[in-house]
Amino acid sequence: MTAVKSGNFQDLKIFNPKELTPHELTQEFCGACHFSFDQVMVLPGQDGLNNVRFQPYRIFNSAGHNKNDRRISCVACHDPHVKLEREAAFYDSKCLACHLPDAKAVQTLTLTAKACSVGTQKCATCHMPKIELPDMHAKFTDHWIRIVKPGDPVPR
Repeated sequence: MTAVKSGNFQDLKIFNPKELTPHELTQEFCGACHFSFDQVMVLPGQDGLNNVRFQPYRIFNSAGHNKNDRRISCVACHDPHVKLEREAAFYDSKCLACHLPDAKAVQTLTLTAKACSVGTQKCATCHMPKIELPDMHAKFTDHWIRIVKPGDPVPR
């Protein structure tokens, strides 16, 4: 705080993750606390429901989303300096930063992912459902991005 108040931005004594690649940011920086793919792989009995709360691991397994693209990193959707947004509609613009808005839209340099055939609102409710963990008495947003159909098992 003293360095910031004095205007000395060269010696802040804090780590700034700004220069990390999206993969490093998600798996190493955020994964240090929220469990990366590598950390989960060595834990005993951490399959299915047991790893839903490990967001970097789950997003790493998302088909088509394990790219070194800042739009897929944790900070693309979450600002660690702001209270967590819990309303699904808030995240729609994050999804539509990559996904085409509809089936008739033309791919561009930034819009390269297919459009959802169902809708463009509250994307996370279908593609990142909240899953209740019985022993924790809480629901966690599953960061394994996929098309979820009713009755589908939780991916491992």
